[in-house]
Amino acid sequence: MTKDELLFNTWLSSVNTRLGRYVVRLMEESVHVVRPGEESRYRDQLGVVEVELAQDLTELARAIAGKAAGESYSLDGRR
Repeated sequence: MTKDELLFNTWLSSVNTRLGRYVVRLMEESVHVVRPGEESRYRDQLGVVEVELAQDLTELARAIAGKAAGESYSLDGRR
C-alpha cells in the first residue's frame, strides 16, 4: 500500500466515522427536544457540523470519482 493509499483510507475512515456520529446525533435529537434555556450535549451547532461534513463528503466524492477514473490523488497535507 502506498502512502497516498494509506492516507486516502485514513481520510475515508475519518469521514465515515463523522457521518455515523452525525446520524446518531440526528436520531438522538429527534427523540429529545432541547427546550429553551436547556443546553445541548453537543459542543458544535448542528448547522456547523452539517456544513463541514457536506464539504468533506463533496471533496471525498470527487476524490473517489477521480480514483475510479484512474487519476492520482495526492493527499499530502490532508488532516
